[in-house]
Amino acid sequence: MSEKLLVKLARHRAEVFRNLKHYLKVVVETVKELDENAEVYLFGSVVEGTYTLSSDIDILVVTDQPPEEVLVKLWERGIKDPFEVHVIRREMLELYKWRSKLVKVEEFSASLSPRKTVSP
Repeated sequence: MSEKLLVKLARHRAEVFRNLKHYLKVVVETVKELDENAEVYLFGSVVEGTYTLSSDIDILVVTDQPPEEVLVKLWERGIKDPFEVHVIRREMLELYKWRSKLVKVEEFSASLSPRKTVSP
C-alpha cells in the first residue's frame, strides 16, 4: 500500500473518531428508518476505552430486517471503514451480551458533548 494511501486512510479514521457522535447518529437514524424497533449497540475497544486509530468501531444492530438490507443502507450513508457492523436477530442478543460489554449507542452518544469527542 502506498504511503499516500496510508496517510489518507489514517486521516479518514481520525476524522471519524473526532466526529463519532455524528456518525453514530447517522447509524441510528438509518437503522430506525428500516425498523423502528431495532436496537443499536456499541461494543469492543471503543466501549472499553482501549481503542487506537487502527481499531474498528464495533456496532451491533438487533433487527428482524435482512442483514444485507441494513448493511447496504448504512454503506450508502457513508458508514464504512472503520465501522464493523454486525446485524443479528433478537434471539442472538443474549449471546452477544454474554461475550461483550454492550452499550446502547444513544447512551454512549449522550456521554459525548459537542466539544468532547472520542480522541484516539
